[in-house]
Amino acid sequence: MRSLYLGSVVEKSGKSMVTLGLAKNHPGKVGFFKPFKERLMRQGDRVIDQDAYLMREVLKLDLPEEILCPFTYDVFRTVHIEDVLSAYNKASCDCDLIIIEGTREVTTGYLNDVSGLAIAEAIGADMVLISTSDPAALDKIAMLRKLMENYKVNLKGVILNKTDDLSVANFLESKGVKVLGCIPHIPEMTYFTVKEVVEALSADVVVGSENLDRVVEDVFIGAMTTETALKYMRRHRHKAIITGGDRSDIQLAALSTDTACLILTGGLYPANQVVSKAYERGVPILVTRYDTLAASDMVEHLIARIEPEDSEKVRLVEKAVLENVDLDEVYR
Repeated sequence: MRSLYLGSVVEKSGKSMVTLGLAKNHPGKVGFFKPFKERLMRQGDRVIDQDAYLMREVLKLDLPEEILCPFTYDVFRTVHIEDVLSAYNKASCDCDLIIIEGTREVTTGYLNDVSGLAIAEAIGADMVLISTSDPAALDKIAMLRKLMENYKVNLKGVILNKTDDLSVANFLESKGVKVLGCIPHIPEMTYFTVKEVVEALSADVVVGSENLDRVVEDVFIGAMTTETALKYMRRHRHKAIITGGDRSDIQLAALSTDTACLILTGGLYPANQVVSKAYERGVPILVTRYDTLAASDMVEHLIARIEPEDSEKVRLVEKAVLENVDLDEVYR
């Protein structure tokens, strides 16, 4: 059984998306292992890793998420490499390839010798780095390539995500870094649902709880005059409007346009007039205790998740990886 470690060069590189795409395109049976939990979700009375849940469902794996993704990384309460190896063996299955998904950054755990580099070496896995094309990320690729000289790890190359600029790939190739593919930006993969906003902000749903599956395509902060806000809001659809709970003018203006949800900050609840109009239009109103700045920052940093039952998103990921990555080289 071969194993492939996918390491993220920087946060929000699209590692989970690429993991799914590589797994779906492999011609044989694929297993999955992720040493450290990151994005958590509640499943009944269990708290599990979202990526482990996704891969278990999509790949129809028999093992529970607690085995597929067993640990939480804490720099002061370290998990030892022997623990990771033991967990990997438990998660291994009778398959052609097992994909090991790393943390948000491949260097996480370096202080305690459980970084992605150390884990790949201990397991004997080939490594593929996932990165954006940002200049800082490119510098880090070069640094990681140099760092890998201290490990017995076969770096197969880098997959650049959220870019179709081949000049970046050519630049990396000229520096001796093999580029296995460039996946263009897929807008649909950045959209998230109102339900995800509710969870991120621990918000109360005042009205519209039946429409929490609405998709949010854009985020707008309503902290200006009503006239100025309306000009912007009319140009954008499926948006979340973040504004103070006392800004009834902005809230009513938003409800006159294509709005996915209202996010009211400061723990202030809306006026009855706003609630009535939102109820008529089926627009969820969320109330959070966070102030506008904190709430907007949390929403902006939401990483849209892929639900197993979202067959269209899964298909988009599978197609993007198939058309833009040298799969023969990755699987070889």
